[in-house]
Amino acid sequence: MAYLDSLLLLDDNSEHLTTGASTNSIDLGENRDLGAGEDLYAVIIVDTAFTDSGSDSTMAITLETDDNSGFSSPTTAQTLGTFAALSAVNSKFIVKLQPDVITERYLRGKYTVANGNLTTGKFTFFLTKDIDNYKSFPDGFTIS
Repeated sequence: MAYLDSLLLLDDNSEHLTTGASTNSIDLGENRDLGAGEDLYAVIIVDTAFTDSGSDSTMAITLETDDNSGFSSPTTAQTLGTFAALSAVNSKFIVKLQPDVITERYLRGKYTVANGNLTTGKFTFFLTKDIDNYKSFPDGFTIS
């Protein structure tokens, strides 16, 4: 896993079985254009298998911003992906944040359930600039 900054942690092994917000939100201190400059990534990892009784639910995950900590008028800043029912432990999305989409002071994750009959599902969700996305490949040559 990438280096984790506790101030950028939106969820840590948190259960989400219904539509709702991440456990934590981030106060950026002022309105800003997060994602301009160095690349910044949202990482969502399934910690407990995502299951339901009919194997037909989905969990869409987005980032929301607002100008107030109560999120009374949230705006969807970026769609990150959708997990299907039966997503296995360690399934993950690593999504590069786009410039010009996070421009308000407060930021949180949003989980939206379709078909709503989830029985299990825990997630870790954080922002980072260092992602764990290494893949090893064969060297592609032989020595005679």
